[in-house]
Amino acid sequence: MNFHKLKSVFLIAAGLVAAAACKKDEDETNVVYLKGSLKFSVPEFILPGEVLKMTPSGLTHPDNGEIGYCWKVTPSMTKYDTTRFENGLDKEGKASDGSISYKFSDTLRTYTVYCYGFAEGYTSSSSSNSTTVVQPGPEGSVKGAGIDAEKDPYITVNGNKFYYTTIGKLDWFKQNLAYTKGGTPYRNAGPMDGVFGRYYSYNDAKDACPEGWRLPTDEDWASLAEKAEGSEETYVHKEIPGIVSKLISNAYFQDIKMWEYWPAVGRPNNETGLGIIPAGYSNLGLKNAEGVYASAKFTGVYEYATFWTADKADEEGMAYYRYIYCEQPDFMIGKGDVNTFGASVRCVRESNWRRSVIIQEESKVERSRV
Repeated sequence: MNFHKLKSVFLIAAGLVAAAACKKDEDETNVVYLKGSLKFSVPEFILPGEVLKMTPSGLTHPDNGEIGYCWKVTPSMTKYDTTRFENGLDKEGKASDGSISYKFSDTLRTYTVYCYGFAEGYTSSSSSNSTTVVQPGPEGSVKGAGIDAEKDPYITVNGNKFYYTTIGKLDWFKQNLAYTKGGTPYRNAGPMDGVFGRYYSYNDAKDACPEGWRLPTDEDWASLAEKAEGSEETYVHKEIPGIVSKLISNAYFQDIKMWEYWPAVGRPNNETGLGIIPAGYSNLGLKNAEGVYASAKFTGVYEYATFWTADKADEEGMAYYRYIYCEQPDFMIGKGDVNTFGASVRCVRESNWRRSVIIQEESKVERSRV
């Protein structure tokens, strides 16, 4: 189910109810409207306890009179809060533009903000927008992705924890990389950084992992899947059959089940410990002068999971990525434009025992040179 469809179910009907709470309805036989359309904006996603200042605009009085405004945030507020009366003043008698500063709850959910503009003798105008409070981390908006915050090892980068698990000879991130070194968050919303992770172009991804970590090759991905499958066949740059249920987790985003059940795939069991979620992919477009993917489009949340490999394709300007589609049991392989296709990143490094062997071998080489 599409998350954004859920958010918009109530908005049209709710605006019709707003007027009665602030001011009596006008005589329906003599309807006169204020000029323009009432507008205000809110971010699509915010963090718990964030304070937003919302300012109404777009309305003018036909007779150059004053317009009053009141607000309500559901489900938090039970009554409308009038921030500007028809004399242009607030409740304290100070000049007001009708703005409201509101601190949102820590509860992770979608909130709807209603604004109502009114003036004596005129039909009222209303507008509504929604914002969703999200929380990064294993105990945040995404739950059930297989991360045990008390037991799993992790590294800290810029104050952010990245949990990992050891599979074979490699340590693998258990969550999508969310590192400001390149890429962009879902719908370019900063609070979503640590929720779905960032979407990177290949050119960003190849250098995005923290020091000591790297972008996995397709051989790394294939070896991981081959180990889980118990097969000796090599699947580099090939589809890996029937492995998806072992890669994905029974995760929920804001209490919405992320992977829909499909019999061909089976139920998520996350046998590998990677806890893959369907964060979709992005058509990033090109960076603007500030280095931001301002025109990025995001697709496939709840349906696809996509991950860059380190492997360039034979075609100019293309590279390989691995992907999962919710209805398909096979771990698929695709090619994307190195500049504009946006995929998730899971970083890897040699596991502790493997790194020890490498260091010992390097020491032997150094001693032999002396």
